[in-house]
Amino acid sequence: MGKVKKLLGAAALVGAGMGIEAGIKWLEWYKDYCKLVPYKIDSIKNTQIEDKEDIKLIAHRGYRAVAPENTLPAYEEAGKAGFWGAECDIYRTIDGVWVLHHDPVTYRMMDKSGYIELMTYDQLMKYNYSNGHNIDKYPNLKVCKLEEFFEACEKYSMTAVVEIKYNHTIMHFDELVEIASRYNIDVQYIAFSFADIVKMRKLCDNDLFYLVYDIKDKQIERALSVENCGISYDGNDERNLENDCARIRKCHEAGLVTATWAVDDLDKIEKIANAGTKYITTNSVLY
Repeated sequence: MGKVKKLLGAAALVGAGMGIEAGIKWLEWYKDYCKLVPYKIDSIKNTQIEDKEDIKLIAHRGYRAVAPENTLPAYEEAGKAGFWGAECDIYRTIDGVWVLHHDPVTYRMMDKSGYIELMTYDQLMKYNYSNGHNIDKYPNLKVCKLEEFFEACEKYSMTAVVEIKYNHTIMHFDELVEIASRYNIDVQYIAFSFADIVKMRKLCDNDLFYLVYDIKDKQIERALSVENCGISYDGNDERNLENDCARIRKCHEAGLVTATWAVDDLDKIEKIANAGTKYITTNSVLY
């Protein structure tokens, strides 16, 4: 009963205003979304891209196939496994602390439900992770601060790939740049919101990637309008892979660098890499 109550609380937080029918469909989708994916650990060894030195494997939400996503252990494991980079998702608490979490609500990963942007950091620290691969190895696991993520990237010489969630905190992006400046690491910023991309370009000269699902001409034009901005696309969306990856190749012909997320299938990774994408975000594929 407690689990059901917690799920209904999450539905109320995220699904408010949807209407009853849409809310029920969302609830069914979310219950499935909460289930752990049985990742198969694989390697690009013995594939045709094994010797491509320009392929950069990025741990999606950390090495989430072996530790709970977006937690410090996931980034420690990514570093030990030799990933070139590590990706995270960030939110800002109501009292100004940047923390790592994929969803706006804690329900899926933690033992209580709360809306991160409406909580203080101290409130959030009362929550423990209760979901994720090998969660039993990490009792009383707490939310990871952005600073802790950067420290792990520095320790293991990984490039930090920071996804800015939504655009509720656009007026505080200067804080991100300042925090990153404290560490001897390379940082890429990625976002679905093009307004966020434009704002970050005004604040820093880091690599930026505009996140999209299926690549469209309008998105190519937008990326081209921002200096040093590439496109990061959904590598599992078949539209991007059609006709020998024509949409991906169109980005390169326009002069854009591309990245992809979050691909775990070796055949797809080979196809994407051969089309010219070198930044490949994955949950479970290693060098």
